[in-house]
Amino acid sequence: MNRYLKRSLLAIAMIGTVGTLIFLQQIAFLLGNLTPSNAARADEDEAEPAAVKALAEALKDKDPEVRKNAAQSLGRIGKSAKSAVPALTAALRDGEVDVRGASALALGRIGKEAGSAAGALAELLKDKDHDVRGAAALALSRIGKDAKSAIPALKDLAKDDDKQLQAYAHCALAVLEDNAKPHIEALAESLTDKSANVRGIVAYILGELGPLAKDAVPALVEALKDKDAGVRSVSAQALGEMGASSKPAVSGLASLLKDEDADVRVAAATSLMEIGPDAKEAVPALIEALLKDKDANVRESAIAALGEIGTAAKSAIPALSQALKDDDADIRKAAALALGKIQEMD
Repeated sequence: MNRYLKRSLLAIAMIGTVGTLIFLQQIAFLLGNLTPSNAARADEDEAEPAAVKALAEALKDKDPEVRKNAAQSLGRIGKSAKSAVPALTAALRDGEVDVRGASALALGRIGKEAGSAAGALAELLKDKDHDVRGAAALALSRIGKDAKSAIPALKDLAKDDDKQLQAYAHCALAVLEDNAKPHIEALAESLTDKSANVRGIVAYILGELGPLAKDAVPALVEALKDKDAGVRSVSAQALGEMGASSKPAVSGLASLLKDEDADVRVAAATSLMEIGPDAKEAVPALIEALLKDKDANVRESAIAALGEIGTAAKSAIPALSQALKDDDADIRKAAALALGKIQEMD
């Protein structure tokens, strides 16, 4: 399982009490491709569009489950399903909530090529269903600048009483407007919301916005101390997505390597890995995690982080050499790779 899917599943587990499971799965699927690097990866893996026409027709099937599944499949195909944009746009008026939501998110997955659906998605921001409104906002954020016509409707949504919908709206506006700062500030402020679900969703969104949300680093550092383990974990991951911009968070992330929750410790180590050489301050804490943590996933993540830190992690060579004799094959493999990276960069 790749780390992007792990992050999505973790977010689903954390916010699982909000909305339908189908919607949350689709959110994770969509948000996993908001950052430029992830979007590029998706473009490289474009699927053959042979089934697109049949799936577009299936959006008219009499069974709502078939229609929903067809929309989800078109979303998985992504950019290559652009010929289905008119059919998906029509499906935004479907009588079934899950079909409308899945169609909106499929349009988001198609991205810029779905710009013609911006008006219909803007209308969907007024849908009676909470999850559908959120799906529409997230889809608009994925379509990008070609969805600027939806800005007025998104600004209205940003004033909604529902904090989650506000977050989705600010996510889209940060992408669509020329000045993202006020929206990043609004999201950062929501990291102190009384609801753990809201705090977790906001942290997740900030991470997927990546370096665009770098002004939220101080607020995310504070969120590393959140009383909710899920929020701490997603906040740590968000900082990792911001790369070098998160250098001020290294100390906080290093402290999190002693968190009582193993998932949080894994998230901290993974984020230090993503920060790379700028995380050299965390080397002693990573070595300690490698030598003393009882969770194999934490140890493996610490090893990966040491490898990415490179030359500055030379003090870890004895511990990594010892890890080559670990009973866990994954630990041995990770140690072998990390040692090579450290020496290669020397």
